[in-house]
Amino acid sequence: MSMSTSTPTVVSLYDAKTHLSELGERAAAGEEIIVTKHGKPRFRLVAIAAARRRPLPGTIDLGLTKEEKESIANFDWFAPDEELERLFGTRE
Repeated sequence: MSMSTSTPTVVSLYDAKTHLSELGERAAAGEEIIVTKHGKPRFRLVAIAAARRRPLPGTIDLGLTKEEKESIANFDWFAPDEELERLFGTRE
């Protein structure tokens, strides 16, 4: 079982069963491992892509000053907007 990263490592099914933990760690580290049965490729072990998570609120730098951030945080987003109400005909 060679540890080359340019070409996949090829192991027999027996060796894969015997060394599954080690091969799993190597695959998770980025190595591609082809498992064969009777000399024919059957499947490969590869790392799965990490799940992309949404950034938590407040973790993205928008380039705002402290005062701008406080202004946004303290803004009453649910207060009626008289100008919008006039534009859309809900207020005269």
